[in-house]
Amino acid sequence: MSDVAPLFNQLSTQLARHSGDWQLMPFGCRTLPWPELAAVLERLDEDQLDQLESNPQQALELLAPWRPELSALHAFTAPELARAADYATPRWSNGIPGRKWAQIKDFAANITAEHAILEWCAGKGHLGRLLAIEQQQPVTSLEWDQDLCRQGETLANKLTLQHHFHCGDALAPEAAALFKPKQQAVALHACGELHLRFLRHAARAGTRALALSPCCYHLIEGNRYVPLSNAGRRHDLGLSRHDLRLPLQQQVTGGERVRRLRHLELTWRLAFDELQRELTGGRDYLPLPAFPKQLLSGDFADFVSWACDKKGLAVPASLHSEHWLAAADDRRLLVKQIELVRHCYRYPLELWLLLDRVLFLTEQGYRVRLGTFTDIHNTPRRYLIQAWRE
Repeated sequence: MSDVAPLFNQLSTQLARHSGDWQLMPFGCRTLPWPELAAVLERLDEDQLDQLESNPQQALELLAPWRPELSALHAFTAPELARAADYATPRWSNGIPGRKWAQIKDFAANITAEHAILEWCAGKGHLGRLLAIEQQQPVTSLEWDQDLCRQGETLANKLTLQHHFHCGDALAPEAAALFKPKQQAVALHACGELHLRFLRHAARAGTRALALSPCCYHLIEGNRYVPLSNAGRRHDLGLSRHDLRLPLQQQVTGGERVRRLRHLELTWRLAFDELQRELTGGRDYLPLPAFPKQLLSGDFADFVSWACDKKGLAVPASLHSEHWLAAADDRRLLVKQIELVRHCYRYPLELWLLLDRVLFLTEQGYRVRLGTFTDIHNTPRRYLIQAWRE
């Protein structure tokens, strides 16, 4: 890439200046935090908010009179990288969902390996298997799940490939020994700490070529993100795990069912929060962890039982579900108003995180390229960082 420092500095300055727009917890708000935006946001009904949520450009235009800097933060568009020539599914790929197969094919279309390949956090090694076939290089796939390793080895043996699995923990210190200087290391959708370790180990080993598609930025070891690059540490935004979830709050591969379930989950979480405030006498929002989506096919009472168990609360003997669900309606509208503003910072924050990784690799002596490797309808996590060291 050309010098990205000015763009990174611009992002850092504006994200810090407007941290009050995005560095907050919508579920914890009881009133709109921006009086100057009340007139425009409060005139929108829920259907209009949902429509704007699905059309980020319209949301930017709506807020432009009050947040003119936002358009500039969205001006940089990562270049589109190579795509697969076709998406034909060989017999060995049967069972891989269509969107996942498209991601694998598009990622592989950007790889030209001159050395042995290391596949990081491989699962069954579908990407590694495709690269072993296309690149005619030996592949080592790291995966911690023994059953997935066995399945991957079986598939590789059927195709008589030089594709072997190393069953181990990517977060263990000994995983660093898998990185070699003469190597192509790849990681498709490695989460949080896993892809941070990938970058650090590869840079330390002097690995010749890297290809990484980051995912799940919030899955880090500590409660605060420690920037990788020197520039990132100078412009540290103090990102919490909650902040790091912001770029992930974008649904582009779901349909009406996904939207309906999100509406129901939002309502139930807010209704439980109203209930827990009465049960505990507290005034603060009580966050709930992620939960199995089959809970949403039951009724609200089942959800309350699950939530009370998670938070160590006694389930009320008499639960007036309609009362608490009605109490959630007004708050749901408020949350969507706040999210409309907050979500305008999803792309700038993700770009900041990506450039922190790009700058780290540049500081380690790599030539770096950042672009999108697959269509957004396949996955919103479609950014590819490639790096080469002479």
